[in-house]
Amino acid sequence: MKKTPLATRFTNQLILVNDQICFASLQHWDTAKRLEALAKDHPKAFSTEVFKDNPYAKAIYRRSEELPSLSRDAQAISLQTGVVASVEYVLAYIQDVQHLREATVPETGEPIFEDAEEEQLRRKIERWQGKPPRSEYFRTLGYFRHLRNHYAHVNETPNKAFRAYIRSYGTPLNTFWDNGVTELHGVDFKTLAASGLTPELAFGIMNLLRVCLRHVDDMVADTVSLIDAVRSIVVQIRSEPRNRHLPHSRLASKATTRLRMDWGREVDASQIQEAMQAVLVRLDA
Repeated sequence: MKKTPLATRFTNQLILVNDQICFASLQHWDTAKRLEALAKDHPKAFSTEVFKDNPYAKAIYRRSEELPSLSRDAQAISLQTGVVASVEYVLAYIQDVQHLREATVPETGEPIFEDAEEEQLRRKIERWQGKPPRSEYFRTLGYFRHLRNHYAHVNETPNKAFRAYIRSYGTPLNTFWDNGVTELHGVDFKTLAASGLTPELAFGIMNLLRVCLRHVDDMVADTVSLIDAVRSIVVQIRSEPRNRHLPHSRLASKATTRLRMDWGREVDASQIQEAMQAVLVRLDA
C-alpha cells in the first residue's frame, strides 16, 4: 500500500493506545481476583488497612467490599477513554492529511466543507481521484465519531443522529466487515452503542480504526503523483541550509530514500531522475 508521511505517526499512536488497553485489561483481570478475595475475607476493612504501603490507599478510602465495584467502573471508564482518544487521533489525522495533500498538490475548484470530518475528506478524495472511493471506510469512521460523542456526552442511549446513522449503515457495515480478514472481537454495528464496552469490543474497535486509517491514507497517497511527491521532498531537503548545494546524485539518493520511507513508493532510479529533472527545472526557473 502507498502511504503519506503522516501514516506512521498516527498509526503508531493508535498502536500505543491499543497496547495500553491490552495492558489495562490484563491488569484489571488480575487485580479483580485479588480485590474479590479481599472483599470476601475482610469486607469491612478500609483500603488504608489492607494496602498499608500504598500511597494512594488514602485517596480511595473505601471498605474492601466496595473495591470490586470501583474496579469494574474504573475499567469501563478506561476503555471508553481509550476509544475516545483513538477516535480523536483519527479525526486529527483527517484534518492534517487534508492540509498535507493541499500543500503538496495545490487545490483547485470550489472549497468543500462538511460538518462531518470524514465526509469532507471522502468528497475531496472523490474530486482528487475523479471517482468515488470505497465509502465503507468513511462510514465506519463516521460511526466511531458518533460513538465518541456517545461516550463523551455520557448518553445513556444513542441520540437521534446516532440512531439514524445506525439504521442507515449498521447492517451494511456488518456485511462489509464480515470479510474473515479483520478481527472484530464481536463488534456489531447494530448493537455496539447499546452494549457495555468490554476489552474484547475495544480490541475490535482499535483494529477497525487502524485498518480504516491505513486504507484512507492509501487513497490520499494514490492521488499524489510521483512528480508532486518528489517536488515536496526536494523542497524539504533544500530547506535545510546544509543541503542547499547538494550534488544532483546525492539529492537523488536522499529523495529516493524519503520517497520509500515517507510515501511507501519503490520506483526505478530512472523515474526518480526524470521526476527530479522536471522538479528542478521549475524550482530553479
